[in-house]
Amino acid sequence: MIIVTAGHVDHGKTAVIQALTGMNADRLPEEQRRGMTIDLGYAFLPMPDGSRLAFIDVPGHEKFINNMLVGVSHARHALLVIACDDGVMPQTRDHLEILALLPLLSLTLVLTKIDLVEPPRQAQVLNDALLLLQSHGLEAAGVFPVSALTGDGIDDLRQHIYGLSADPADEQQLFRMALDRAFTVKGAGCVVTGTLISGQVTVGDALYSSAQQGALRVRAVHAQGQETPSATAGNRVALNLAGTDSNRPPQRGDWLSSIPVPPPVNGQWW
Repeated sequence: MIIVTAGHVDHGKTAVIQALTGMNADRLPEEQRRGMTIDLGYAFLPMPDGSRLAFIDVPGHEKFINNMLVGVSHARHALLVIACDDGVMPQTRDHLEILALLPLLSLTLVLTKIDLVEPPRQAQVLNDALLLLQSHGLEAAGVFPVSALTGDGIDDLRQHIYGLSADPADEQQLFRMALDRAFTVKGAGCVVTGTLISGQVTVGDALYSSAQQGALRVRAVHAQGQETPSATAGNRVALNLAGTDSNRPPQRGDWLSSIPVPPPVNGQWW
């Protein structure tokens, strides 16, 4: 299962994930230097049943809204993070408008930085947030006031997350995965990452990219941050692929599926 974040810049999305998982989702040196998420970040939380839940942390700055869209585009669960000192801000509204278009199973409201405000301010921000959700026809699956600095409320939020469930119907469909990263690893070749939207994938499977016509063979699978022979819908997946076209290797925005790409018409696929 995957949970995405949403919310204005500097409202504590990355800090909440780190408090929950112990992992810093800001992986880029520039992000760590600036203290601001620029691209998608990832972290994993062990679940009571032995599985692992994946978080996709998205940037909150308006300049990186395209990266945010890549991260949440196929979300089923989301954390809307609002800082109590700032309250509802422009990207709070922008991100919520995007989430309102998605077939979410749950939207959890997380009020951060409660250590910086008095109870009346926290109550005001909660009221504003609930009115904002109501204006989009949404309800919060839970409301959690937290402080990533002191740890207040983090255990309650973690227990709530343990109780969320994936949509089993997604596993019964054909394999589909949208790519949010593609890169080359020395000695391994092409590696792509993304959210497995539907179906399953197993080492040895033949997949097809929207960017090329030939089949790609799955050499290795990582799901939820661990090597595994297979992965199912709702997993955060990295695939090592063989057979990629050197003239047009897979890249962010491409699709992988189990359905062969039809031949081009007059040299084009559209």
